Parts: sequence; C-alpha cells; structure tokens
Amino acid sequence: MESNHLPTTLLDLLDNHLILSHVVPFLSPSALLSLAAASKSFYSLVFVTHSRYTFRHLDLSTLPYVYNFGPSTNHESDEDYLAAPVRRALYVLNKKAVLSCVTTLVLDGMPVPATLLWEIFRADASNIRILSIRDVKNLGDEKLLQLLRHLVRPSRPEGSLKLKALYYFTPSVPVKGSRSWSPERWRFLETPQGVTDTLGSQLGQCHISDPNVPTTSSWTNGRGVLFNTAFMNSEEEWIQLIESCQGLIAFDVVICHHAPSSEDRPRLANVALGADGCQDCHAAPEQPRIFGRTPAHDLPLLSPPPLFASTVKAAQCPAPGENPKFYARCTHCLQGRRCESCNIWWCENCYTPPSQRSAPARKSAGEIKVEFLTRRCYECGWICRSCAERAIRQCQRCGTSYCVLHDGPCSATECDWCSSSGRRRGREDF
Repeated sequence: MESNHLPTTLLDLLDNHLILSHVVPFLSPSALLSLAAASKSFYSLVFVTHSRYTFRHLDLSTLPYVYNFGPSTNHESDEDYLAAPVRRALYVLNKKAVLSCVTTLVLDGMPVPATLLWEIFRADASNIRILSIRDVKNLGDEKLLQLLRHLVRPSRPEGSLKLKALYYFTPSVPVKGSRSWSPERWRFLETPQGVTDTLGSQLGQCHISDPNVPTTSSWTNGRGVLFNTAFMNSEEEWIQLIESCQGLIAFDVVICHHAPSSEDRPRLANVALGADGCQDCHAAPEQPRIFGRTPAHDLPLLSPPPLFASTVKAAQCPAPGENPKFYARCTHCLQGRRCESCNIWWCENCYTPPSQRSAPARKSAGEIKVEFLTRRCYECGWICRSCAERAIRQCQRCGTSYCVLHDGPCSATECDWCSSSGRRRGREDF
C-alpha cells in the first residue's frame, strides 16, 4: 500500500525548537541570513517564530572588518570606523526586533572600542548575559574597568545589571605552538643527515612559543600559561573589581589562593596546573578547585563560551571527559618551581628554589642534593632535569654544550658551529 505522506522537509525539522537550538549555534551569521533569505517560511522561522533560539548565541568574531590607517570621514574616529561592521550588525538586529533575543555575544578578535560596549549595555533592548571580548582590539584595561565599575555600582537601578559572565583574559583560540616537547619533535634525532635535515633546522619549522605567550587556553584541559601579567599595569585594580563582583559577574580568571608570604599582595592566577598537583606529593598547600564543590565565585569561566545555555553554571561546567578538578596559580608563586617545557611543578613543601633559601643548601641529611630545575638555555627558560637531558647536548667535536631546539642548524651530536655548511673546524682550533 503506497503512503500518501510527503517526506519530511528541512523546514519541518528546523520548526522543532529543540533541533533548531542545537543546530543554529554552529551556523555563522551569514549562513543564518542566507537561510532566512531562502523563502518567506524560512524568514518567518528565523526572525519571527523561533527568534529567541536562532539569535540566542551570536558569534560576530567571523565578521570581515576593514583595515585602514585613517577614518573614512572627518566626523568619524579611527576606532568608530574599524568597529563599524559590529555596530552595523547590532543595528540590523535591533531594527528587526531580535536584539533582545541575544543572550550570548562573542566578539573575540574584533575591533571593539569602549564606546561600542557602552552602546551595547545602554541599549534598552540589550539582554546580554555572557559577553566574550577576548583578544579584542582598540580596548584598553582602564576603559573596560571604568565600564564594569559603572555596571556594578551600588547606586545602579534594580534589575539593570544583566551581564553575568565576561570572557576577557584567556586566549580566544588554542595556541598551536606549545613549549611542551612532543615525541614527534624528537624523531629527527634518529638519522640526521645534511644541513637541512639537522635537528635544529627541522625543529625550526615547529613553532616554539615564547615564555610570555599563552601555551594553553583551558583551565581544566591542559597545563601552562593562559595569559601574561608581566605587562599588566592594572592587575591590582582588576583584583579589586573581581572581588567586588562576587555573585554579580563571573570572569574567566580567578585570584591565586597561595601567597608565599603575608607581605605579598594578591595576584591573578594565570597558570593552569592540571589536576595532578605537585610532582612529588600530588597535592598542594591550598585546596584544588573542583566544579560542584568549590563556590561559583571561586571558579573561572571555561573556554569556549557555552553554545546551548547562557548561564554561569554552564560556562563553568567542564566538558564531558574533562576532569572537574584543577589547580591554578600565578607565575609569582611558581617562580623556580615550574618547568617551562613540560609544565610539571613542585609545591613549597617539596622544593625550595635556591633564590628563596635563607642559607646555602648543604649536602647533609634532609637537604636537597640535586636541583629540580636548571636553566642552561635562555630561550628554554627553567626546565626540569628530564627536559634538560633531552634538550641539552655536548658537542662531540668541540665539547661545547648546546640546545638542540634553539641553537641554529645543529645535529644530535654536533653544535650549530661544527655542523654548519663548509664543515668548519671545532672551536678549539681557533
């Protein structure tokens, strides 16, 4: 018996709000507009019937923006001109009465001046709860701090504060060049032949990160530096703001729990240490942060911003398969305790760096006989003995120690000088 039922169409599937809400976050704004332009039925579905689902999560970080060294008109500043694409997109959404449906707004990497943020939060139709402005351009810390202080001021009208979460500190995309040395980087040790096949030249093709740039983008899934505070002049102001925003606005950063001395000021935790704890005792003097046990104001927002919910709980919840337990500290209290290559670390109970010892270390019982970290290459930084054994070599021709990662086109047995083209003689001959 033949069936008279027509096959299910795409419009029928997307008309189910459960399916639509799980599909739309993966569409770019241009793809969503193209879908709405397909027919009147799709236009009604996108902008009328299910607008609260189609525009709940809006990612404008993929918008093309202009590069120009000057303003387009005499009445427009450089910042306003560069922010025109984002401002135009928000204007169109407001004109079509769907701006109030946007609860998660992602502006990562876009030119976002402070004036644009003021316009967003002052708009009557604005209902943004999660805002991501990581790696944005034309936005300074002072102007952002001023804006946030205004939002959380005690004299604010009741119900005026709608922002609940702010992504600003962590990198917007995972950093490909990590200082952790994977086994693939050592496969060139087997049979190096010729200058182009030497270890140094081959490893030069792999990006080696600077110690001051991020080496991970997640608090729970990885180890390493998330952001650099060395050039942050307003760290104390950020700490004061974060403390005053407890229970109001959550951030993608937390305050370091551990201070080496009572005279030390609070600092922002910018190093993810994983869930294993100290390399020796597998713990730490401070308690680890665990999702579900640690108070919400003491947990950071996790990357990326949630796709299917606009709540702080969803932004702090680890992804399936990730460990909900992690340690986070600042680079100041980890100075001399963390390997900058493999990111293993030691707590204060297990290791005291030489620079922090009150007296020179003696080789008596109970004293440290072998240092955990060493610095034999400036670019490698402080690394553990295991990483030093893999990175530092002694030239079999001239006897000089060298780093196989940073000392030019070296090989597994010869330094860059002895293995360079022309087969120069060893340094002892000069």
